[in-house]
Amino acid sequence: MGGRGGSSHRATAGGNAFIRTFLQNAYGANHANAVLAILQTVPGNIRAMWEDYAAQFRATDMQRNERGAYYSPSDDSVHLRINAVARGDAISTPYSVLFHEYGHMTDYLIARREGYGYTAYSDLFQGIGAGGKPILRSGSSGGLLGRTAKAELEGHLSRFRMQNPNMTRDQAAHSLINEAMGKYSMLDRSDISDMFEGAGIGVAFPLGSGHGLSYWSGRGNSKEIFAEITSAEAAHPGSLRAIKEYFPKTYQVYQDMLKARRKL
Repeated sequence: MGGRGGSSHRATAGGNAFIRTFLQNAYGANHANAVLAILQTVPGNIRAMWEDYAAQFRATDMQRNERGAYYSPSDDSVHLRINAVARGDAISTPYSVLFHEYGHMTDYLIARREGYGYTAYSDLFQGIGAGGKPILRSGSSGGLLGRTAKAELEGHLSRFRMQNPNMTRDQAAHSLINEAMGKYSMLDRSDISDMFEGAGIGVAFPLGSGHGLSYWSGRGNSKEIFAEITSAEAAHPGSLRAIKEYFPKTYQVYQDMLKARRKL
């Protein structure tokens, strides 16, 4: 087996060339070499995504008044400041934000290749069908990835309420937050914090990071989970441990998505 949780994958010469060309043109030789070194250690299914889609990647420099980093479907480009991303910060390891944002981009590119326009594979994926191919369907229920995370969150809350039948859901949420905060550092709990928030825990920035509760109004949570697991797999092992502990079934859906998309 290759890497952490992914199947082995033999790199193709063409895929390597596209990746190197994109990274050097977008971020310069030093950052390109650093990212390529990380890509040598990632699970095979993530490496395969980069090989398949790097030729379509686009990078845009951040404007002076812009903060953070993001993928914009409207201009189909990743916006980030590479020097800041390379350093990392209190909630991200070096280059993990880059893998997060290009995780978003590949999520959209996979769906686009199947003729779905400006939506994401993670919002469409409903499971694996005949021949190992993904079942793709849009709808108000969202993608299986996000639904699974919501179910796992409710399972954790039920765990606390079973221990104390008089506990309210809000009290269970704070017990879960306290438990996770006691186990993981600010750095390593950053992704599960956002996953708790997006899954409906009802507390903004529950473990110190997130998007805020208003962000999720009218928006599914599958896309963020897809990007968060991608970056954790590639460049944030502490976060990956936390995800596997609190969202093991969601993590398995992610693995199924990457395996199935290679049947498209």
